[in-house]
Amino acid sequence: MKKNIFHFTAHKRGFTLTEVLLAVMIVGLISVALAALTRAAARESGVGRSKIILRNNLSSFVRTLRNDLAHATTVNTRSITTPCATGNGSALFDVIQNIDKNNQPVISGVSGGWPMPVMTTPVYITYCFVCGSDTQNISPSGATRGGKIYRKISTTSLPRCSSYQKNELVLDNVKYLSEGTGYPVPFFRIDPISRLGSLLRVKLIVELNSVPVVNEVIDETFAVPIGY
Repeated sequence: MKKNIFHFTAHKRGFTLTEVLLAVMIVGLISVALAALTRAAARESGVGRSKIILRNNLSSFVRTLRNDLAHATTVNTRSITTPCATGNGSALFDVIQNIDKNNQPVISGVSGGWPMPVMTTPVYITYCFVCGSDTQNISPSGATRGGKIYRKISTTSLPRCSSYQKNELVLDNVKYLSEGTGYPVPFFRIDPISRLGSLLRVKLIVELNSVPVVNEVIDETFAVPIGY
């Protein structure tokens, strides 16, 4: 008689309900931790991208300003304290090119190879500030964000701060702080150093309405030649 080589074990033990619930809880805790880490990484990545955008915008504005000042013969700041004016906004400062200190056109170069004076074309540039209206999640009290700086240009006279074109926008997300805060921005001030030149001090803050708040600051001084 053949022997049965297969053996069956009766009453094989499985997982209890407690063990299953414990495993589910552990998996759930791990999933929650992973989700939190993912959200934190995404938030940090978003903050980093936002700071890069703000920094690039400020760098572009500074390059435009440096180029204007490099060819300036006169720079006039309107007011140390910029009023928070919406609508048409207010003038920050003027850059005048190819006009000497006596308000006469600058003579430049020769014409047709002959030593005949060539009158250059005057260029009048005005930087205008339109205050933003965003006051949510902002510090200190009374500050606003979302302001814009426009660069208006003319060859006849100083432009007025009104009726802006899209291509005149040179900086947005500008924060406004009043003089009472101790650090007023936007801030543009001329400090004369001699009859040959002056210094233009510029302070700006650009800020996004986000959590955490993302902002970038510039506080620079530019050399300004005055007159020819």
